[in-house]
This record gives sequence, structure tokens and C-alpha cells, in this order.
Amino acid sequence: MKEDFAGFNNLIDVCLQVEDDPAVTGKVKDQFIWIIREYFFQEEKSAGKNIELVINNLPPPQFLSPGTRIFDINLDDLKKYVMGNTFNDSLAGKIMLSQPYLKVFYQNHPPAYTKLPEDVRFELMDVIKQKNAAILSAFEKMHVDRNADKQRKMLTLAAMILKNIHQRTDAPFNKLQKPAEEIIRSIFLNTDEVFTASQKQVADLSDDTKIRQLIKSFFTIKQFREITAITAMFKEELERFRKRTVSAKK
Repeated sequence: MKEDFAGFNNLIDVCLQVEDDPAVTGKVKDQFIWIIREYFFQEEKSAGKNIELVINNLPPPQFLSPGTRIFDINLDDLKKYVMGNTFNDSLAGKIMLSQPYLKVFYQNHPPAYTKLPEDVRFELMDVIKQKNAAILSAFEKMHVDRNADKQRKMLTLAAMILKNIHQRTDAPFNKLQKPAEEIIRSIFLNTDEVFTASQKQVADLSDDTKIRQLIKSFFTIKQFREITAITAMFKEELERFRKRTVSAKK
């Protein structure tokens, strides 16, 4: 069984989402388990109700106390929790060596790690190691992203939003007549300012006329509806970064 862990790139947005969930607001240990279940092990959880129960019954980290935010987690403390004292005691190990997990994902073998064929045991061991490493890497990236959110300039933000739209849609870029930086500076105000999500900055970046001008400059547009769709995407991305920036200032 091979897994792709390249998708754990938006942990920061997931944490903001769970903080707004009324069911777990202010309950940081419940938030942590929610993230493990709904983000890192969403596919596994969906494969079987008993796997979901295993995740729900995980002991939450003792270093999480009331008033702490997921963003405040110390990476050294997290590493100790994720890696555990032994391979079996690691976070992914507790889930992926459980009988419910083995019953679903290794249906052709007895649901016990010691009874699996040697090659299957080694394969599963590698997957568990990769999963643990991916979880730690996602939290490390989140810390880096949080610092970036505090320092990002308006110019950089506009460029990032354009890049994200391009990646989401595969919309072709135009052959630019001027440097990209020059074009962005000509459209928006005070592009060398750090983006603090102030009302003035958000109003400037969300101006429909300016966004459409930007879109026409950077993307090859064949139909008017494409401008409308990309404008909506631009505003969605702007709102996502606005929330991240406000949160990073807390």
C-alpha cells in the first residue's frame, strides 16, 4: 500500500477552520484530535467506523492546556508525542497497527502486525514512518507560514494569489509586456507595505476594477465568464490570507 503525503500543505487553514467550529471552540485537545482525524487520517477514518473510534480514543497531548492554541504547539513537544517511545507507540503506529485498521487495509491477512508476511510488515512500517514524518513536516511548515504571514508585502501577496489561481485552474499566462512586479505596482497602492489586513489594504486588493485589470494583464482570457470566475477566486484567496494574517497577529 502506497500513500501520498504531499497534500498536507494547508494545515494553517485547517487550524483556523477548527478554531471556528462551535463544537470544539476553546477545547484545544479536542481540536487536536479533530485535526488528526479529519485532516491527517481523513481517508483512513472514512474507510471504517472502528478506525474513527481508534482515532477518537487517542490520548491527547498532555502539553496542550486550556488557553493554548494549536499554533502555539512547541515542535519538540510535538515530536515526542508523534514519535512516541517505540515504533508501535508512535501516533501513526497506534492507528495503523490497530486491529480495525488492519482489517480494512490488509483484508487478506490476519489483523495482527506480527502475523503479517515479512514483506508486508516492512511495507507497513515504511508507511507509518512516512505518515509520522508528514505530520511533523506539516506542523513545521505551519510555523514557517505563520511567520511569513506576519511579514508578507502587498506586492508578494498579489503575486501569490495569481500563482495559486494559475495552479488551481491551469489558466494560461499571457506573455507579459512589462515585468510582473511593475504591472502589480501600477494597479495596487502601497505595494511595498507589509500586509496587515487593514481595512484600507483589503479594500484596495478587493476592488473589482483593479482585479479585472490584473486578470487581463496576466491571464489569457477568451470569455467574459472567465474574468468573473477568476475574480471570485482572487477574492476567495484574499479572504483566506486575510484570516491567516489576522490570526498571526494574535
